[in-house]
Amino acid sequence: MENQSDPNPETIRDFFDCIHKDYMDGSVGKVGYKFLADMLDGIQKTRSVNLTTIARGLSESIRLHATHKRLSRNLDDEEILSAFSSAVLSRGASHVKSDTRLIVTMHELNKKYASKIEYLSGSKEEHQFSGFKVCEILASDYQSDVYYPIFTRVWSDQVPDYEDDAKEVLKTIKIVLKHTNNKGICYLDDLSLSPEVTTQIILESDFDFISLANNVNSKIEYESHQYSASDLAEKLDTRFGKMMYKLIPRIQSNPPSESNLYSVDMDLFVHAGAFKVNLKETGRKLQLITLKTKNRFVGELSIPVLTTVNNLKSRKNLMGLVESLMSKNDVVLTHRHYKNEFDLSGFRVLKFSRLNLLVTLVQTVMFYEMLVGINSLKEISLFSTTPHEGNLQRTYYRPEGTDKT
Repeated sequence: MENQSDPNPETIRDFFDCIHKDYMDGSVGKVGYKFLADMLDGIQKTRSVNLTTIARGLSESIRLHATHKRLSRNLDDEEILSAFSSAVLSRGASHVKSDTRLIVTMHELNKKYASKIEYLSGSKEEHQFSGFKVCEILASDYQSDVYYPIFTRVWSDQVPDYEDDAKEVLKTIKIVLKHTNNKGICYLDDLSLSPEVTTQIILESDFDFISLANNVNSKIEYESHQYSASDLAEKLDTRFGKMMYKLIPRIQSNPPSESNLYSVDMDLFVHAGAFKVNLKETGRKLQLITLKTKNRFVGELSIPVLTTVNNLKSRKNLMGLVESLMSKNDVVLTHRHYKNEFDLSGFRVLKFSRLNLLVTLVQTVMFYEMLVGINSLKEISLFSTTPHEGNLQRTYYRPEGTDKT
């Protein structure tokens, strides 16, 4: 990814100062500037979105109540939210190149016992979702040890003009692509996007994307015949292949037992082929990648992938794209774990705009910490072209003494 002139600002206040100078053009005034700098500093120090905790973390030489009141008052300023969110996205977009992965992921922000928050969705019945949906876009170059959360957007089924979740995700994607000048390839996260949402995004997309398609509810056309993506992937042959190793983390009981003590490293023969297809509903030309994995214990699995990416005739291009897709979950799972440090569900605000600003502030703290190396992607990938090291159960033979602990 391309770096700015300030690749390593010493503090988060320095980072915000650069964003303010480059992208905000004094749009929030001195009061807004101090508020944003203090909030970023306080959130980073306390790992909290609770205003009292943040105020305490700032350790100002005035009464805690006065600091809390100042933060609360400015958190209500929607002009600050608009200017700041756009500026952070512009800063993030500066890292995006034509082949940068823009990983599109969703999660729920649950407030089970809340009832007075503006636009809160859900019913009062037990076991019903009560809260907000959040779409995040994470910018990541393949084989990089960092990623950047560049945009976060919150909604519920109660916000004005809401139609469905897919439309909200599409709005999020288009906001980001406007800032990147349509650079980047959207990687749709199968771990968090439902089949219905994924299908609608694919059908309504006018941007570059790649997505698993085993649950996509749309027919595709190949050689004048119609198929589901899964059926066609089973039918088609593959051209290129390589050995890969999948790390399967073992969930351990308490206390642990011999049967679940170790994670498993599974050897997989991964082979793929790419074929030109059309979406039946829209006629859009795509590539169907038939991705097959084979292991002597689980047999062969066939996974369809749909993408707008072309030039997949060579081994380098096709297998490179396959490996990029397979490593996407390293980013998603790292981000999920990292985000939990901030306990976003602990917010105590009643206005929707306040929640949006809090979420954007947390996103910015994570962006900064990735930029300066406070955090990074885990060294161990779920998929690897070489055996994973360590004390693991293996589905293949490895001579004793070759494991590194």
